[in-house]
Amino acid sequence: MKIIIIGAGELGHLVAAKLCAASSHDVIIIDSSHTPMRQDWNSLDTLLLTGEGTDVETLKRAGAQSADLLMALSGNEAANALACMLAKRLGTKRTICRVYSRQMFSEADGLPPAHFGIDEVISPVDESVELIGGILENRILQEKIPFRNPDASLYLVNVPLNSALSGVQLMDLPCTELLAAIRLAAIIRNRELLVPHGNTVLMPGDKIYVAGKAEHVDAFVNWLAQEASVPLKRVVIAGVSPISEKLVSHLAGRGLDVRVIESDADKGEQLLTAVPEKVLLIQGECTNSDILQEADVADCDAFAALSDGDENNILACLLASRLKAKKVIALTSKAEYMDILPSIEQTGCWFNITQIAANTALRLVAGGTLRVDPVLHAINARLADLTLTRRSKYAGKAIRDCKFPPNFVIAMILRGEEVITPTGVTVLQEDDKLVSIAPAQDIAVMRRNM
Repeated sequence: MKIIIIGAGELGHLVAAKLCAASSHDVIIIDSSHTPMRQDWNSLDTLLLTGEGTDVETLKRAGAQSADLLMALSGNEAANALACMLAKRLGTKRTICRVYSRQMFSEADGLPPAHFGIDEVISPVDESVELIGGILENRILQEKIPFRNPDASLYLVNVPLNSALSGVQLMDLPCTELLAAIRLAAIIRNRELLVPHGNTVLMPGDKIYVAGKAEHVDAFVNWLAQEASVPLKRVVIAGVSPISEKLVSHLAGRGLDVRVIESDADKGEQLLTAVPEKVLLIQGECTNSDILQEADVADCDAFAALSDGDENNILACLLASRLKAKKVIALTSKAEYMDILPSIEQTGCWFNITQIAANTALRLVAGGTLRVDPVLHAINARLADLTLTRRSKYAGKAIRDCKFPPNFVIAMILRGEEVITPTGVTVLQEDDKLVSIAPAQDIAVMRRNM
């Protein structure tokens, strides 16, 4: 596939690196700077062109006339939209545009994204709000990994420290029907990847990847969390930012007790003006333990640090954990924190806004398994989907008759629009997509046999 990426910043680099590593894509980067933000572009198999993405001649030099996809990922949303429009006019088949807010479009006024030649829109703010809002309801839920197929789900959950399930073998879990409908794809314990078996014993702090049809995964995770879950009533949010403003509006609109900590009086007033529902504003530093106690963090159902300062967010979550907050969420923007935070267990759940945008872009291109995932990267594991070809030695065989690498487990099978939970008697077919979480070396072996 011939792909043009506009913008050589952190987002453009993350997306380009994943596309180059995953397949034989022809990737061309356009950036106005002669010296890109990242110094390791030369290590990627890409063509880097200096120029403006809104310049027709530059787009033609990049081959927009015959490109399969243009991804406008620069920090200038107006330039991104114009680049998509020009590329579509030149002949590019599909376009993806990064914007700060979808409010620049209006279906009611006849100005949808398609009017500007845009096929898909990425809004890091909106994507972040959706992801963070999606894990607030369940205390053990760490992350929801979305796929292009909405019926396919992969959740990362955490076994609570006080769980009655701790010390129980998987075969002894009293939810036989639920277990038959989903697949426990992998367990991370003490920074090691474990392949779940019937005699595997759950331990406090285990992180489990649960895969299958969305309705069955939801049911299992809700069952697993039943002793740790209570209705969401109080949320404390640290910092006023575009992301927190949208999340506060959503939560307050549901009638929840929302408390916001912000040191800047002007930002606080801005929030209270933008959010019509009742919100308690506490003026002070989110890294001050006294302020956190004033917000009653110990009695809240979730604490989310969403300010524009990465270091403040990380420290605030560490303090909130120490004060016994039931669930903490940290948001960062700097790419360097992506590989550091998975090792800081006290932060609980965390998100990086650039990573969220990159994974959204990659999902629109590849369907869901091609993603930036520091949690797996830290243990040299990968989430992958492997497409079975006619020549594969596995095609036409039951799974129990296939000799896979020792730590390779099929989490689910995507067969057209169908989501299949695999068992030993499942017969693999040509064009099946095998979704797996496995060590990088096992994924590499499987790719050679597909």
